[in-house]
This record gives sequence, C-alpha cells and structure tokens, in this order.
Amino acid sequence: MSSPGPSRRRALLVLAALVVLVVGVAAGRLTASDDGGVGPSAARTGPTPSPSADRGDATRAVRPPTLAVGLVTTDAGALTPPATPVAGFGAAQAVTDRIAPRFVRVDVRWDLLQPAEGAPLDPARVIGDGCGREGAQPCSGAISLARTLGALKAAQAAHPGHFRPLISFWGMPAWAGAAGEGCEAAKARDGARPLAPGREPAYRAAVAAVWAAVRAAGIQGADWTPWNEPNAPYFLDPQRASCSSTAEARSPAQFSRLVVAMDAELDRLRAASPAGSPERGDRLVVGELAAWGAPSRRAVPADEFLRALPDDVLCRADVLSVHGYLEAQPRSGKGEPIAAGLRELDRRPCLDGRPAWITETAVGAPRSGGDRDAATGTLRAECRLMDRQLDRWYHDPRVTAAFQYSVREDPAFPTGLLPEDLSRTFPVADVWAAWGGSREPGAAAPALPEGCAQASDGAGEQAPPG
Repeated sequence: MSSPGPSRRRALLVLAALVVLVVGVAAGRLTASDDGGVGPSAARTGPTPSPSADRGDATRAVRPPTLAVGLVTTDAGALTPPATPVAGFGAAQAVTDRIAPRFVRVDVRWDLLQPAEGAPLDPARVIGDGCGREGAQPCSGAISLARTLGALKAAQAAHPGHFRPLISFWGMPAWAGAAGEGCEAAKARDGARPLAPGREPAYRAAVAAVWAAVRAAGIQGADWTPWNEPNAPYFLDPQRASCSSTAEARSPAQFSRLVVAMDAELDRLRAASPAGSPERGDRLVVGELAAWGAPSRRAVPADEFLRALPDDVLCRADVLSVHGYLEAQPRSGKGEPIAAGLRELDRRPCLDGRPAWITETAVGAPRSGGDRDAATGTLRAECRLMDRQLDRWYHDPRVTAAFQYSVREDPAFPTGLLPEDLSRTFPVADVWAAWGGSREPGAAAPALPEGCAQASDGAGEQAPPG
C-alpha cells in the first residue's frame, strides 16, 4: 500500500465514522528516534493549566507519518526465536519472528508474583503452564516472568532494536488492596480492589523488583505503565461513586495514586543508573484505557476518565495509551471511542508532542465470550479492515505505535493471530508482518498482503466498513 491519494483519504474518513472499536476486557485476562517517541528527560514539562476550549488540530505537533508495531503476550513459547524450537509452537514462533515487533507488552500479575506480604516479589515464580485456556494443548512449559524476559532478550539478539518490553502491572494482591467506596464495592474481586491507603511503598518495591528482573535478563531499555485498564471493573473496582452512569468517577483518583508512585520510583531508579546508560531512557506510559463506547454504571469511557485526571498526574506521561478493537461485522449503535480519547489528549497543552500508543487492538470477536467467524471471506475482510486502520493511525499526528492482542487466541476473547491449538495462521498476521518486520516505522505504508485481497468473484466476501 502506498501513501493514500484523495480517494483513499475519503475512504479513511468514512472508515472513521463507521469502524466499531469495542473494549477488550477478557474474563480471567521513544528516547529512540526511530519509533516516534520522546525520552523522559525531554518529555517532562511539569503541570500547566488546562485550556477552557478544545484546541483542535491546529495545536497538535506536526510529525511525518509513522507507526511502529507491538504485540501483547507473555507467552515465552511464542516469543522464543525459531532457532530454538519449542514443541508445538513452530507456527507461533514463526509469526512472532516475522512481525519482529518494536515493542512487546508484558503483563505483570503482581498478585501472582507476590501473593504474600512477607516475601518479596519473585520473578522466577511459576504463574502458568504455557497451555491454552483450561490446559488446552500445545503447552510450552512453566511460565514465569523471568522466563518471558529471557525469551525477549533472545528475540532482541535476533532482531536488534526490536522487542522492547512495555511492563504493564495488574492484579492487586489481597494483602495490598482494600475495599473502595462506590458502586457494588463489596463485590469487587481481590485482584481489582484499589491499593490500600499507605501501601504506595509496597507498590514501589514491586516496581523496583521488576526493574531488577528486567536488567537481570540483560534487557537494557523498557517502558512502564502503572495499571492495565483502570477504567474497567475487572481491573479496578469500584469505578463510580454510585451505581449510575452519571455518578462521579472514582477510579481516576485511585489510578492517580499508582501513576504518582510509579513515576517517583522510576525517577529514583533512573537517577541511580549510570549517566548515559539505556536505563535512563525508560519511559512512563499512562493510560492503558479500555475503549468503552458510552458511560455505564460500572465503567468509565476513556475521554471521561482522562478529563478526571489532573495535570499533575496526566502530564507526567512520556507516552499516552488507549485500547480499541475492530470488527468486520460491527454491531450497530457504536461510535469510535478511541477518537474521543485522542481528542481529549489534544485539550492538554502539557501533552503537546507526546505520542499516543494503541496498546491493544485486533480484529476477530473482540468481546468476552464472542465467537470468531472463521469463514475465508470474513478473515480476508478482517485483514483489510486491520490494514486500513493501521494506515489511518500511521497518518494520525498523535499515534506512533499499535499493538496486536494477542498471538495465541484465547477462546474467551478470540482476537489472536493463531487459534488456540496453533494449527493455522490467520491472514491478518500478514498485515502485522507487513507493517512490522524490518520496515522502519517512518517508511512508506506497505502494500496490502496478497492473502487479504477480495476474491475476484466476490463469493462469500463480507467487506469491512469504509
């Protein structure tokens, strides 16, 4: 695909109005100049007053089209380079190696890595069996944070300048959390309760322990985000002061405590690193917001959540991040909540020039319990839809990276590049490989892969919107 002409731009505008982006909440689930980001020292400007009016596109930083790609996975089997075969994972290894993502989001389950207060966070603690849901084969063996980081380091050696980790915390340990106040607070699961008052030192100690594990694996640079989907009740609960869609949002204040604590700890750790070392370039990524289409009694849309964050919290960010998914056969009545969140960022002068990353996106059936349509026509339509959306983000003056969720499909949230049994590779993987691989983020947009093209007779095709 070459840079779009007028007809392509009109199509993209139509796509912006029609594409449905829905939240991915699975049940149970850049100092560098070549990736379009900014380093922490360059990004810090301190709080500034919020404007009273929408600043619009006129004040947005002008940057050439750019888009780096990332993956979301902690699966050491899929991350291990093909030169070291993992039984049953050959197809997943090949896909990951072809995409060669600039970034990999690594989820850190604090509750699993430090279940008891009396023992420190243990990166070597086994937290999974490397199988699919409910033990589905194939299995790659015992999974730990240390093993995942080791696989990332091996992938970095095979692809220098790629596979930079984005460390994403979630899962509040029972000993570190406390019941909040608000809608159905008593029903919040342990892992989603807010950080208990005065527990910031424990959270900072967990950040420091993971920082040490990253360096012990030989990884020199990483990015950090305080909590996954803090506007979703599965990850942070309660969300509102009462059970009404118009009630005050309580989750932004709880999330703010984590942002400030992580920022302070990263500042300390960077300052203790040798001058000029890559560790000094570790960045704070703020957001990881689910793309709810509208306010509800149990969730807060990204734009509302961002408005509730004060400048002295949000403006600490080196990078902003949101999530959003696409469907080739969208349900009616939905808008494009990612766009609303991005517009909200444009209203903050202190965020001028800060990039935004889409740290979860995919096609398939991006809703808990959805069924993926594996018909050839639908898979090709998904392929084209994903390509068009990546092209749109490539031209967006704010967005500089998009992350595919995930490699191996979870049947409870089927948006992977391969099915759970790893028996085939979906055509959309070719799109991610075209935008990734050895392609530089600022290079021309790639051509649409041949396997995504519409059948010449159109038989069975379900064209994506736009």
